[in-house]
Amino acid sequence: MTASVLAALCGLGSPGHAAEVPPLRALQPPFWSADVAVDVDSAGRSSVGVTITLPYPELSWRQIEGGFASAVGFTVEFEPERHGALFGDAWERRLRVERFAVTTSPRYQLVVARRFDVPPGRYRVRVRVRDLEAEAESAAEERLVLADVQRLPLGLADLQLGSIDSLGFHPVPTRRFGQESASLAARVVLFDRRPGPWPRQYRFRYRVLEDGGDVLVQGDTLVQASRSAEPVLVRPARPEFLVGGHQFEVELQEGRDRLRTARSFEVEESGPPRGRAYELMMEALAYIAEDAEVDPMRRLRGEDEQAAAWEAFWRRRDPTPDTPRNEFQLEFFRRLHHAEQHFQGFGPGWRSDMGRIYVRHGPPDQVEQRSASTQSPALELWFYHQPYRRYVFADREGFGRYTLLQPAAE
Repeated sequence: MTASVLAALCGLGSPGHAAEVPPLRALQPPFWSADVAVDVDSAGRSSVGVTITLPYPELSWRQIEGGFASAVGFTVEFEPERHGALFGDAWERRLRVERFAVTTSPRYQLVVARRFDVPPGRYRVRVRVRDLEAEAESAAEERLVLADVQRLPLGLADLQLGSIDSLGFHPVPTRRFGQESASLAARVVLFDRRPGPWPRQYRFRYRVLEDGGDVLVQGDTLVQASRSAEPVLVRPARPEFLVGGHQFEVELQEGRDRLRTARSFEVEESGPPRGRAYELMMEALAYIAEDAEVDPMRRLRGEDEQAAAWEAFWRRRDPTPDTPRNEFQLEFFRRLHHAEQHFQGFGPGWRSDMGRIYVRHGPPDQVEQRSASTQSPALELWFYHQPYRRYVFADREGFGRYTLLQPAAE
């Protein structure tokens, strides 16, 4: 695991914020996710919050009189990297529902949240979830560094991401967003021990970045707090997110003090792209669809017409229309982002020959690499087994930009 840092506020003169702990996710059944975040109270005392999200279909259910029942055990441990006492807790939750359909619907989830008073230090945070009916357990862990913030006059807690509507702010602890990404907001907690009257105003700068580091949206917002550690909300102006990974950054400059906190998140379902983004997506859709389907979409000019065509395109390919996720669309964008990050070309990575083949067919089942010789450039061969396909790429220039050599028809 890579080392991550929570609330590492460095130095009294210019406190900053280091890297976050990524979401913990189980790699075997039962599958769940856990969000680990530092919070700070008005006195500047920090604590670690752990929120675990477990979809109902991941559990085993037994039929009982009047419905169905299940039971789950949770364990959260903070193990010091050096010798010392463990911190954490273990507890159980028992569930009962009336209808079988609830037990199989991904719309229903068990969300449990606990807060732990953990002294400053270096830890390995470990979360275990046990399906007590099936006697199956899964676990995940990550490194955590909790800094001593007691003497700092100014500091930021970890961001809490969620969506905002007329009823207020709704946390999304999985950090996985669907259509609600259009109303994305961040809950920011700033503790301020400096002398002076309240209320106080702060100007926060924010940025939302895509996986590759490109800035998607940025701006600033002026907020007023009536006390230290009062939560405030920062919402990007008209965010439009495509499926994939992103990062929300918030920064505050107060005199010589510069504070920064960031939180990663994923968009698993997105509204239609607009403007130039729509044109680019038509180019990418041509990798997986016939011209007869994409060309009419290219000719559309009104945003409403483009949006309707976009939704219809993915609706026709949704393998599970009764669920909130379109697995085909998710896989397409995963391939697109992988190609963007891993393949070189004259432009976006998905426009390269390797990127085009990867988006169209997915990861190869077998890869063979051949070094350059005096007669031949470096080659990379991709094999797909079902059905059988072979693609040969050549690095003709020697700069890592592989172009398709065979088959020429592709």
